[in-house]
Amino acid sequence: MTENAEVEILPAEPIDPEASIEQQEEAEREVDDSNESPPSDIVAYNELRSGADLLRMYQEGDLIIQPDFQRDVVWKSTDQTRFIDSLIKQLPIPSMCFAYDAKKNEWLVIDGLQRISTIVRFLNGEDWRLSNLPDIDDVLRNKSPATFKTAKPGTDLRKVFSKVQNQTIPINVLRCDFSKRSHNEYLFTIFHRLNSGGLKLNNQEIRNCIYSGTFNQALKTWDNDPNWRAVNNMQPGEKYRFAKQEAILRFFAFLRNRENYKGSVAKFLNDYMSSNRHADDTVIKEHGDLFTRVVKVLAEKFITQRPPSRMPGTVLEAIMVGIAENLIHLEGATVAHCQQLLVKFRAHNSISDSELAEGLSKKDKVDARLNAATAIFAE
Repeated sequence: MTENAEVEILPAEPIDPEASIEQQEEAEREVDDSNESPPSDIVAYNELRSGADLLRMYQEGDLIIQPDFQRDVVWKSTDQTRFIDSLIKQLPIPSMCFAYDAKKNEWLVIDGLQRISTIVRFLNGEDWRLSNLPDIDDVLRNKSPATFKTAKPGTDLRKVFSKVQNQTIPINVLRCDFSKRSHNEYLFTIFHRLNSGGLKLNNQEIRNCIYSGTFNQALKTWDNDPNWRAVNNMQPGEKYRFAKQEAILRFFAFLRNRENYKGSVAKFLNDYMSSNRHADDTVIKEHGDLFTRVVKVLAEKFITQRPPSRMPGTVLEAIMVGIAENLIHLEGATVAHCQQLLVKFRAHNSISDSELAEGLSKKDKVDARLNAATAIFAE
Protein backbone atom coordinates (compact mmCIF):
# COMPACT_ATOMS: atom_id res chain seq x y z
CA MET A 1 0.00 0.00 0.00
CA THR A 2 1.39 3.41 -0.95
CA GLU A 3 1.76 6.18 1.57
CA ASN A 4 -1.08 8.22 0.09
CA ALA A 5 -3.46 5.34 -0.49
CA GLU A 6 -6.83 5.81 1.13
CA VAL A 7 -8.10 3.20 3.52
CA GLU A 8 -11.80 2.45 3.23
CA ILE A 9 -13.35 2.60 6.68
CA LEU A 10 -16.40 0.39 6.84
CA PRO A 11 -19.23 1.40 9.16
CA ALA A 12 -19.40 -0.60 12.36
CA GLU A 13 -22.10 -3.20 12.63
CA PRO A 14 -25.07 -1.59 14.37
CA ILE A 15 -25.74 -2.87 17.86
CA ASP A 16 -29.23 -4.26 18.22
CA PRO A 17 -30.40 -3.21 21.70
CA GLU A 18 -33.25 -5.72 21.64
CA ALA A 19 -30.78 -8.52 20.99
CA SER A 20 -28.87 -7.46 24.10
CA ILE A 21 -32.10 -7.48 26.11
CA GLU A 22 -32.93 -10.95 24.81
CA GLN A 23 -29.50 -12.11 25.95
CA GLN A 24 -30.28 -10.80 29.44
CA GLU A 25 -33.62 -12.60 29.37
CA GLU A 26 -31.94 -15.83 28.28
CA ALA A 27 -29.42 -15.48 31.11
CA GLU A 28 -32.23 -15.03 33.64
CA ARG A 29 -33.76 -18.32 32.48
CA GLU A 30 -30.53 -20.15 33.29
CA VAL A 31 -29.12 -18.46 36.41
CA ASP A 32 -29.80 -19.65 39.95
CA ASP A 33 -29.91 -16.54 42.11
CA SER A 34 -31.27 -18.29 45.21
CA ASN A 35 -27.82 -19.20 46.64
CA GLU A 36 -29.22 -21.90 48.94
CA SER A 37 -27.14 -23.66 51.59
CA PRO A 38 -27.93 -27.31 52.41
CA PRO A 39 -30.60 -27.64 55.11
CA SER A 40 -29.29 -29.43 58.17
CA ASP A 41 -31.93 -32.17 57.93
CA ILE A 42 -30.92 -33.35 54.43
CA VAL A 43 -28.79 -36.50 54.60
CA ALA A 44 -26.35 -37.38 51.80
CA TYR A 45 -24.95 -40.86 51.25
CA ASN A 46 -23.70 -43.20 48.50
CA GLU A 47 -25.11 -46.51 47.33
CA LEU A 48 -24.95 -48.94 44.39
CA ARG A 49 -27.93 -49.95 42.24
CA SER A 50 -27.98 -52.56 39.48
CA GLY A 51 -29.44 -51.86 36.05
CA ALA A 52 -32.27 -54.32 36.79
CA ASP A 53 -33.03 -52.53 40.07
CA LEU A 54 -33.23 -49.15 38.34
CA LEU A 55 -35.61 -50.59 35.74
CA ARG A 56 -37.81 -52.04 38.49
CA MET A 57 -37.92 -48.70 40.33
CA TYR A 58 -38.96 -46.98 37.10
CA GLN A 59 -41.62 -49.57 36.20
CA GLU A 60 -43.16 -49.43 39.68
CA GLY A 61 -43.40 -45.63 39.53
CA ASP A 62 -40.93 -44.97 42.34
CA LEU A 63 -38.33 -43.31 40.09
CA ILE A 64 -39.45 -39.97 38.62
CA ILE A 65 -37.92 -39.32 35.20
CA GLN A 66 -40.24 -36.66 33.67
CA PRO A 67 -40.94 -38.03 30.17
CA ASP A 68 -42.02 -34.66 28.74
CA PHE A 69 -38.54 -33.30 29.49
CA GLN A 70 -36.94 -36.33 27.84
CA ARG A 71 -38.62 -35.50 24.55
CA ASP A 72 -36.93 -32.09 24.48
CA VAL A 73 -33.40 -33.06 25.47
CA VAL A 74 -32.23 -36.57 24.70
CA TRP A 75 -28.99 -38.37 23.90
CA LYS A 76 -28.32 -39.33 20.31
CA SER A 77 -28.25 -43.03 19.40
CA THR A 78 -24.44 -42.93 19.28
CA ASP A 79 -24.27 -41.65 22.88
CA GLN A 80 -26.69 -44.33 24.09
CA THR A 81 -24.77 -47.03 22.23
CA ARG A 82 -21.43 -46.04 23.77
CA PHE A 83 -23.00 -46.02 27.24
CA ILE A 84 -24.35 -49.57 26.81
CA ASP A 85 -20.92 -50.58 25.50
CA SER A 86 -19.32 -49.11 28.65
CA LEU A 87 -21.70 -51.15 30.82
CA ILE A 88 -20.95 -54.49 29.18
CA LYS A 89 -17.21 -53.77 29.27
CA GLN A 90 -17.58 -52.79 32.96
CA LEU A 91 -15.86 -49.47 32.40
CA PRO A 92 -16.08 -46.86 35.20
CA ILE A 93 -19.44 -45.08 35.15
CA PRO A 94 -19.92 -41.55 36.54
CA SER A 95 -22.11 -41.41 39.64
CA MET A 96 -25.73 -40.46 39.24
CA CYS A 97 -27.52 -38.27 41.77
CA PHE A 98 -31.02 -38.97 43.10
CA ALA A 99 -33.16 -37.19 45.66
CA TYR A 100 -35.10 -39.60 47.87
CA ASP A 101 -38.23 -38.84 49.88
CA ALA A 102 -38.56 -41.70 52.39
CA LYS A 103 -42.10 -40.68 53.39
CA LYS A 104 -43.38 -41.08 49.83
CA ASN A 105 -40.80 -43.65 48.70
CA GLU A 106 -40.17 -41.45 45.66
CA TRP A 107 -36.85 -41.04 43.87
CA LEU A 108 -36.18 -37.98 41.71
CA VAL A 109 -33.40 -38.08 39.10
CA ILE A 110 -31.24 -34.97 39.56
CA ASP A 111 -28.24 -35.99 37.49
CA GLY A 112 -28.15 -39.04 35.20
CA LEU A 113 -31.40 -38.64 33.27
CA GLN A 114 -29.93 -39.75 29.95
CA ARG A 115 -28.08 -42.70 31.49
CA ILE A 116 -31.21 -43.90 33.28
CA SER A 117 -33.26 -43.45 30.10
CA THR A 118 -30.75 -45.50 28.10
CA ILE A 119 -30.77 -48.35 30.64
CA VAL A 120 -34.59 -48.39 30.70
CA ARG A 121 -34.85 -48.35 26.90
CA PHE A 122 -32.32 -51.17 26.54
CA LEU A 123 -33.67 -53.47 29.26
CA ASN A 124 -37.26 -52.85 28.13
CA GLY A 125 -36.30 -53.99 24.63
CA GLU A 126 -37.67 -50.79 23.10
CA ASP A 127 -37.77 -50.17 19.37
CA TRP A 128 -34.45 -48.53 18.54
CA ARG A 129 -31.20 -49.73 17.01
CA LEU A 130 -27.73 -49.41 18.46
CA SER A 131 -25.28 -47.55 16.25
CA ASN A 132 -22.67 -49.24 14.08
CA LEU A 133 -19.60 -47.64 15.63
CA PRO A 134 -16.00 -48.81 15.18
CA ASP A 135 -15.11 -48.37 18.86
CA ILE A 136 -17.81 -50.58 20.40
CA ASP A 137 -18.09 -54.34 20.88
CA ASP A 138 -19.00 -56.17 17.67
CA VAL A 139 -21.93 -57.89 19.34
CA LEU A 140 -23.76 -54.56 19.81
CA ARG A 141 -23.47 -53.12 16.32
CA ASN A 142 -26.70 -52.47 14.46
CA LYS A 143 -28.79 -54.63 16.79
CA SER A 144 -32.01 -53.70 18.57
CA PRO A 145 -32.39 -54.10 22.36
CA ALA A 146 -35.18 -56.63 21.73
CA THR A 147 -32.58 -58.91 20.11
CA PHE A 148 -30.77 -59.20 23.44
CA LYS A 149 -33.87 -59.33 25.64
CA THR A 150 -35.46 -62.21 23.70
CA ALA A 151 -32.24 -64.21 23.21
CA LYS A 152 -32.12 -67.71 24.68
CA PRO A 153 -30.38 -68.17 28.04
CA GLY A 154 -26.71 -69.07 27.75
CA THR A 155 -26.22 -67.40 24.38
CA ASP A 156 -23.73 -64.57 23.89
CA LEU A 157 -26.57 -62.14 23.24
CA ARG A 158 -28.32 -63.07 26.47
CA LYS A 159 -25.05 -62.76 28.40
CA VAL A 160 -24.73 -59.16 27.15
CA PHE A 161 -28.28 -58.45 28.37
CA SER A 162 -27.45 -59.93 31.77
CA LYS A 163 -24.34 -57.79 32.05
CA VAL A 164 -26.44 -54.63 31.65
CA GLN A 165 -28.95 -55.98 34.18
CA ASN A 166 -26.30 -56.79 36.77
CA GLN A 167 -23.88 -53.92 36.29
CA THR A 168 -23.89 -51.72 39.38
CA ILE A 169 -24.22 -47.95 39.07
CA PRO A 170 -22.83 -45.60 41.78
CA ILE A 171 -25.47 -43.20 43.06
CA ASN A 172 -25.22 -40.15 45.31
CA VAL A 173 -28.44 -39.97 47.31
CA LEU A 174 -29.91 -36.87 48.97
CA ARG A 175 -32.49 -38.02 51.50
CA CYS A 176 -34.98 -35.19 51.89
CA ASP A 177 -38.63 -34.21 52.20
CA PHE A 178 -40.24 -33.06 48.94
CA SER A 179 -42.97 -31.24 50.89
CA LYS A 180 -40.46 -28.80 52.45
CA ARG A 181 -39.80 -25.60 50.50
CA SER A 182 -36.24 -25.29 51.81
CA HIS A 183 -35.45 -28.80 50.55
CA ASN A 184 -36.85 -28.06 47.10
CA GLU A 185 -34.87 -24.83 46.90
CA TYR A 186 -31.71 -26.76 47.70
CA LEU A 187 -32.53 -29.39 45.07
CA PHE A 188 -32.96 -26.53 42.58
CA THR A 189 -29.41 -25.41 43.38
CA ILE A 190 -28.09 -28.97 43.07
CA PHE A 191 -29.73 -29.33 39.66
CA HIS A 192 -27.88 -26.21 38.54
CA ARG A 193 -24.53 -27.34 39.87
CA LEU A 194 -24.68 -30.86 38.43
CA ASN A 195 -26.36 -30.18 35.09
CA SER A 196 -23.62 -27.95 33.72
CA GLY A 197 -22.54 -29.89 30.63
CA GLY A 198 -23.74 -29.84 27.04
CA LEU A 199 -27.32 -30.66 28.09
CA LYS A 200 -27.60 -27.95 30.72
CA LEU A 201 -31.11 -27.48 32.03
CA ASN A 202 -32.72 -24.06 32.20
CA ASN A 203 -34.68 -22.95 35.27
CA GLN A 204 -38.14 -23.93 34.06
CA GLU A 205 -36.93 -27.37 32.99
CA ILE A 206 -35.66 -27.83 36.54
CA ARG A 207 -38.96 -26.60 38.01
CA ASN A 208 -40.74 -29.08 35.76
CA CYS A 209 -38.81 -31.83 37.57
CA ILE A 210 -38.96 -30.51 41.13
CA TYR A 211 -42.39 -28.85 41.28
CA SER A 212 -44.45 -31.41 39.36
CA GLY A 213 -48.13 -31.13 40.25
CA THR A 214 -51.41 -29.62 39.11
CA PHE A 215 -50.02 -26.12 38.55
CA ASN A 216 -47.07 -27.36 36.49
CA GLN A 217 -49.45 -29.42 34.36
CA ALA A 218 -51.72 -26.40 33.93
CA LEU A 219 -48.79 -24.31 32.65
CA LYS A 220 -48.38 -26.84 29.84
CA THR A 221 -52.09 -26.61 29.02
CA TRP A 222 -52.13 -22.79 29.00
CA ASP A 223 -49.03 -22.82 26.80
CA ASN A 224 -51.22 -24.28 24.01
CA ASP A 225 -53.73 -21.42 24.03
CA PRO A 226 -54.07 -20.28 20.36
CA ASN A 227 -53.91 -16.58 21.23
CA TRP A 228 -50.81 -17.10 23.37
CA ARG A 229 -49.09 -19.01 20.60
CA ALA A 230 -50.05 -16.36 18.04
CA VAL A 231 -48.60 -13.39 19.94
CA ASN A 232 -45.39 -15.36 20.56
CA ASN A 233 -45.20 -16.60 16.96
CA MET A 234 -44.85 -20.18 18.22
CA GLN A 235 -44.57 -22.67 15.39
CA PRO A 236 -46.19 -26.14 15.49
CA GLY A 237 -43.80 -28.87 16.56
CA GLU A 238 -40.97 -26.49 17.49
CA LYS A 239 -39.29 -26.98 20.86
CA TYR A 240 -39.16 -23.98 23.20
CA ARG A 241 -37.68 -25.78 26.22
CA PHE A 242 -40.34 -24.49 28.63
CA ALA A 243 -39.40 -20.82 27.97
CA LYS A 244 -42.98 -19.79 27.18
CA GLN A 245 -44.30 -21.70 30.17
CA GLU A 246 -41.90 -19.72 32.36
CA ALA A 247 -43.28 -16.54 30.76
CA ILE A 248 -46.78 -17.54 31.91
CA LEU A 249 -45.44 -18.29 35.39
CA ARG A 250 -43.75 -14.87 35.49
CA PHE A 251 -47.02 -13.18 34.49
CA PHE A 252 -48.95 -14.75 37.36
CA ALA A 253 -46.16 -14.27 39.90
CA PHE A 254 -45.67 -10.56 39.15
CA LEU A 255 -49.42 -9.97 38.92
CA ARG A 256 -50.36 -11.69 42.17
CA ASN A 257 -47.25 -11.71 44.34
CA ARG A 258 -45.17 -8.69 43.35
CA GLU A 259 -45.08 -7.30 46.90
CA ASN A 260 -42.83 -10.24 47.83
CA TYR A 261 -40.37 -9.73 44.98
CA LYS A 262 -36.89 -8.83 46.28
CA GLY A 263 -34.92 -8.86 43.04
CA SER A 264 -34.09 -12.59 42.82
CA VAL A 265 -36.12 -13.86 39.87
CA ALA A 266 -35.38 -17.59 40.16
CA LYS A 267 -36.24 -17.75 43.86
CA PHE A 268 -39.35 -15.57 43.33
CA LEU A 269 -40.67 -17.91 40.63
CA ASN A 270 -39.74 -21.00 42.65
CA ASP A 271 -41.77 -19.65 45.57
CA TYR A 272 -44.84 -19.14 43.38
CA MET A 273 -44.49 -22.64 41.92
CA SER A 274 -44.08 -24.10 45.40
CA SER A 275 -47.10 -22.26 46.82
CA ASN A 276 -49.36 -23.39 43.96
CA ARG A 277 -47.76 -26.75 43.24
CA HIS A 278 -50.82 -28.81 44.26
CA ALA A 279 -53.46 -26.14 43.60
CA ASP A 280 -57.03 -27.43 43.60
CA ASP A 281 -59.44 -27.24 40.68
CA THR A 282 -60.85 -23.89 41.83
CA VAL A 283 -57.44 -22.19 41.89
CA ILE A 284 -56.40 -23.71 38.56
CA LYS A 285 -59.67 -22.60 36.92
CA GLU A 286 -59.30 -19.08 38.33
CA HIS A 287 -55.78 -18.79 36.91
CA GLY A 288 -56.81 -20.36 33.61
CA ASP A 289 -59.85 -18.15 33.08
CA LEU A 290 -57.83 -15.02 33.78
CA PHE A 291 -55.02 -16.08 31.45
CA THR A 292 -57.46 -16.89 28.65
CA ARG A 293 -59.17 -13.49 28.93
CA VAL A 294 -55.86 -11.59 29.09
CA VAL A 295 -54.30 -13.24 26.05
CA LYS A 296 -57.53 -12.83 24.09
CA VAL A 297 -57.38 -9.04 24.62
CA LEU A 298 -53.63 -9.13 23.97
CA ALA A 299 -54.00 -10.94 20.64
CA GLU A 300 -57.13 -9.23 19.37
CA LYS A 301 -56.52 -5.63 20.45
CA PHE A 302 -52.85 -5.05 21.30
CA ILE A 303 -50.55 -7.41 19.39
CA THR A 304 -52.61 -7.74 16.22
CA GLN A 305 -49.87 -8.02 13.58
CA ARG A 306 -49.27 -11.52 12.18
CA PRO A 307 -46.59 -12.61 12.49
CA PRO A 308 -46.04 -10.26 15.44
CA SER A 309 -43.15 -7.85 15.36
CA ARG A 310 -40.16 -8.59 17.56
CA MET A 311 -40.68 -7.65 21.21
CA PRO A 312 -38.64 -8.43 24.34
CA GLY A 313 -40.39 -10.84 26.67
CA THR A 314 -39.95 -8.35 29.48
CA VAL A 315 -42.06 -5.80 27.61
CA LEU A 316 -44.73 -8.37 26.71
CA GLU A 317 -44.90 -9.38 30.35
CA ALA A 318 -45.55 -5.79 31.43
CA ILE A 319 -48.26 -5.42 28.79
CA MET A 320 -50.00 -8.55 30.09
CA VAL A 321 -49.88 -7.35 33.69
CA GLY A 322 -51.25 -3.96 32.59
CA ILE A 323 -54.09 -5.67 30.73
CA ALA A 324 -54.91 -7.93 33.70
CA GLU A 325 -55.07 -4.94 36.06
CA ASN A 326 -57.54 -3.20 33.73
CA LEU A 327 -59.21 -6.23 32.19
CA ILE A 328 -62.90 -5.30 32.27
CA HIS A 329 -62.14 -1.82 30.93
CA LEU A 330 -59.99 -3.14 28.08
CA GLU A 331 -62.39 -5.95 27.13
CA GLY A 332 -64.87 -3.22 26.30
CA ALA A 333 -62.39 -0.89 24.59
CA THR A 334 -61.95 -0.59 20.83
CA VAL A 335 -58.96 -1.92 18.97
CA ALA A 336 -58.03 1.63 17.96
CA HIS A 337 -58.00 2.80 21.59
CA CYS A 338 -55.91 -0.17 22.71
CA GLN A 339 -53.43 0.51 19.93
CA GLN A 340 -53.10 4.13 21.12
CA LEU A 341 -52.42 2.91 24.66
CA LEU A 342 -49.82 0.47 23.37
CA VAL A 343 -48.00 3.19 21.42
CA LYS A 344 -47.94 5.36 24.54
CA PHE A 345 -46.60 2.54 26.69
CA ARG A 346 -43.92 1.54 24.16
CA ALA A 347 -42.66 5.14 24.33
CA HIS A 348 -42.46 5.12 28.14
CA ASN A 349 -39.01 5.55 29.66
CA SER A 350 -39.38 2.47 31.90
CA ILE A 351 -39.01 0.16 28.89
CA SER A 352 -36.53 2.22 26.91
CA ASP A 353 -33.44 0.38 25.71
CA SER A 354 -31.24 2.28 28.14
CA GLU A 355 -33.46 1.45 31.15
CA LEU A 356 -33.76 -2.23 30.28
CA ALA A 357 -30.05 -2.51 29.59
CA GLU A 358 -29.30 -1.41 33.17
CA GLY A 359 -30.84 -4.59 34.55
CA LEU A 360 -34.10 -6.36 33.84
CA SER A 361 -34.65 -7.86 37.27
CA LYS A 362 -33.84 -4.96 39.61
CA LYS A 363 -36.89 -4.38 41.77
CA ASP A 364 -37.18 -0.68 40.98
CA LYS A 365 -36.99 -1.40 37.23
CA VAL A 366 -39.64 -4.12 37.45
CA ASP A 367 -41.95 -1.92 39.52
CA ALA A 368 -41.49 1.01 37.16
CA ARG A 369 -42.52 -0.83 33.99
CA LEU A 370 -45.41 -2.74 35.60
CA ASN A 371 -46.76 0.42 37.24
CA ALA A 372 -46.43 2.31 33.94
CA ALA A 373 -48.40 -0.34 32.03
CA THR A 374 -51.08 -0.47 34.70
CA ALA A 375 -51.49 3.33 34.77
CA ILE A 376 -51.42 3.85 31.00
CA PHE A 377 -53.86 1.03 30.23
CA ALA A 378 -56.33 2.50 32.75
CA GLU A 379 -56.82 5.54 30.55
